Amino acid sequence: MELGSFDDLLNVDNKINQINVEREALAAQLNAVREEMEQSPRKEQRSQFDAIAEDIVQNGNSLQDVINLKTKYGDLQVLNNLQKLYEDQERADESLERLQSLEVEIDELSGIDTSQISLEKLSSLSTQLMDTKLGTTDSEYAKSVYSRFDKNVLERKAQDLANDFSAFLLECKWDTSLFVPISGQTITNLKGRSAQLYKLSQLYTSYETAPVLWNFKCIANNFNVRFTYHFHDASFKIETYFQFLHNYLSENMHKCISIFHDESNGLTKPVVHEQFVNYVLQPIRERINSTLYHNDQATLITLISQIISTDMELSKSFHYNGMGFASLVPPRVWDKWLKYEVQVAMGQLHKVVANPTNLAKSAFDFVKLLNKIYDYLVPFYSLEGESLQSYKLLTCSEIFIQLLSSYLDYVLKADLTADKRPEQQLYQAFLKLQSVNVVSQRISELSFEYIFVHLTDVVNEKENKNYDTVLQSVQQNYQKIIENGNQGSVVHRIQKLLKESLKNYFKSGNWCIQGQTSHDTPSSELVNSIKLMNRIMSRLDSMIIPLEVKLDIKCDLLKVIVNYFTESILRLNKFNREGLKQFQIDFDSLKDSLNLPEGVSSSEVVVLSEILKVLHLRYDDDAEMFIDSFYISQGDYSKLRLHCNIKVLKDSEIQDALYRIAYGNIILGD
Repeated sequence: MELGSFDDLLNVDNKINQINVEREALAAQLNAVREEMEQSPRKEQRSQFDAIAEDIVQNGNSLQDVINLKTKYGDLQVLNNLQKLYEDQERADESLERLQSLEVEIDELSGIDTSQISLEKLSSLSTQLMDTKLGTTDSEYAKSVYSRFDKNVLERKAQDLANDFSAFLLECKWDTSLFVPISGQTITNLKGRSAQLYKLSQLYTSYETAPVLWNFKCIANNFNVRFTYHFHDASFKIETYFQFLHNYLSENMHKCISIFHDESNGLTKPVVHEQFVNYVLQPIRERINSTLYHNDQATLITLISQIISTDMELSKSFHYNGMGFASLVPPRVWDKWLKYEVQVAMGQLHKVVANPTNLAKSAFDFVKLLNKIYDYLVPFYSLEGESLQSYKLLTCSEIFIQLLSSYLDYVLKADLTADKRPEQQLYQAFLKLQSVNVVSQRISELSFEYIFVHLTDVVNEKENKNYDTVLQSVQQNYQKIIENGNQGSVVHRIQKLLKESLKNYFKSGNWCIQGQTSHDTPSSELVNSIKLMNRIMSRLDSMIIPLEVKLDIKCDLLKVIVNYFTESILRLNKFNREGLKQFQIDFDSLKDSLNLPEGVSSSEVVVLSEILKVLHLRYDDDAEMFIDSFYISQGDYSKLRLHCNIKVLKDSEIQDALYRIAYGNIILGD
């Protein structure tokens, strides 16, 4: 091989050094295997292998040497590897030889007028250069030859053709309402010249930079000229750039596809669509890049807002999947944007929570704020790009989670009324429970939105976790308040109110009633308690609180009522038949004030009901044996259970009720 330059010599030396390094690596492998074989008890086999290894190391110095060794020893893997190294080197040497010849031709074409360079010649030369790629990818000399062909030959020819085509496109006004082709010849001319430049663009040989698609650069030049004319200075609002772009694409995208698509030359409709939009965006990209260096926050925030909404529109409305504008924004600008959005969000939250007396309305206002922020950020979330992933996560943590945590703090600390009466304080607790629940429901809904599902997957993968949602922590805080915190507080407050209202009822103590009782009228001392519970339950039922939480509150209160009637009334007083009837009416009336759904009860109610069944044995002529002291003391109440249909009471509870009869606490007369 004849070497044409010092760079060639360096390249060959590098290849030789590479082969020597790899031969040494193969020799090391052989030595490793040899050492392993030395551990083998078969000395004859070890000796034979040593001889083969030594032969390969000493004599495998060229491709022909390796071929001879393969003839001698067979198809060994180590010889196959070495053969491939030498074959690759031969191909690289041949490619460099061809490049030297082509370099001379490239230099000649670089110095002549482009009118003398045919497209066929360029295509042939490009093909020959591409054929030299094998084995020369790391050669600086080869890269230099490819670059000189692209810059000095191909692009000179393309630029001359592009200048003529751009002028023709401006003259024919293809992208205006004035464009009315007189004949099909005009369209054919446009298609042909576009296809010619597109084919030239396929002849680039260097991989260092993306090839220029000259036909689309020309087609988009009409927009570039109009954009520069309209926005020659920086006095226009940023929004007008993007509105101008929207209008232009709306009017001309489909027209461009119709005119310039040429399937036979690779200009399919999807290609024309994608590249037309891509090249039309270029002057906007340049204007964005210059604006991004501004330090004025208002300008940058407006720009980012327009970039986000425009990128979404390009994707959704114009079905463009190429490089949008967001990729132009550096991290420092995204940081400013995020900081600004966090400040705005927290400022809007402050308006919602500024007045503690606004608690009743605050949850609904806060959910509106969440929805507004989410809708505002949806275009941002629709942007693709790994670099934006961290900012999407930051909006989740610094905006949504921070807002939700701050609002929960506000609810728990809010004191909306100066009226410290217990009943009013209870209604405030209802409002807090409702507020927490309304927001908790929205958190659950947000968790199922695509972006939060996606971000959850990202976090789980990065941190090797198994979160249900990225909002899980704050959601759990809300749920704890609903299920444990305020729910328990509500029951405690109602219990105190109820106990206070029952003081006179507890003191009445007269359950040996003369004459017959009304079968549906509660005791007069109980009326205020029933009214109180009706008010409280009506307010509770009107609240937007989960049904299961309301039921839990009411069931807890039912247990309290059963306990009051059992421990404070039934166990402490004497009763006659009418008194027991009145006791039952009173209990049912207070229980009904809870407004429990039909069929909902508790085991405590069943226990009380069965105790009353046992106490009514005092008035059952067929039950005298059950209230006999011997029967009571012996402890076997199976017959009594059958007689009274007792299923829940323990034997000790039955015995206690029977002794109440025996000791005269349940009497026959007045």
